[in-house]
Amino acid sequence: MLPGAFFNSHAMAATVPAAFEVHWSTVPPDAGQGLASPACRLLAIWPAPVNHDTCFKEAGFTLFDDNGEAWHQAAEELLQRLIAALSRWGEARLASKPLREDPPWYLRPFRGGQELPLAQQALWPMLSDSLPSFRARFGQGGAALQAGNGHFLFWVSLPETGPDASGFVRGVAGSWPVVETGLRWSVLLPAPVRVGDI
Repeated sequence: MLPGAFFNSHAMAATVPAAFEVHWSTVPPDAGQGLASPACRLLAIWPAPVNHDTCFKEAGFTLFDDNGEAWHQAAEELLQRLIAALSRWGEARLASKPLREDPPWYLRPFRGGQELPLAQQALWPMLSDSLPSFRARFGQGGAALQAGNGHFLFWVSLPETGPDASGFVRGVAGSWPVVETGLRWSVLLPAPVRVGDI
């Protein structure tokens, strides 16, 4: 072995970020009251490791890291896969206040802000807790997706008549490792998006 090779291999191993994983849990009905549609289960799904976050820590989560560009790309792909999986229940309908693009000041007299695509409607409230929460319904069976509060965390209302929760999450995760993780949900639960709030 070359001098310093052992040290260098360990130094490089320490800087490699943790592997991308998909964590999930069924949220008990009493904890997620108002978030799941009638005759639906409420699931929490989130990519990990999570950026250092007080709420996740208080909820009992322990897998944290400073996530870079590759993590964000994978997390956005997870969001796209989740939207595609929920679309099997029907077309997505936004049930929260729509976010709109903000055109440059010199274009505002000629062009109003257009509604952002569905994935961006969900993404931006997870990146900034100053934005209103996102909620979309898929078809008429109760399937829905909610996100927001500055946490990269998906709240999924999954119809009881659909696949089992574990199978649904594994289908969305594809080749990423899937880990079932229970947390103290009262710390992380968002306020339900009500129709009157729109």
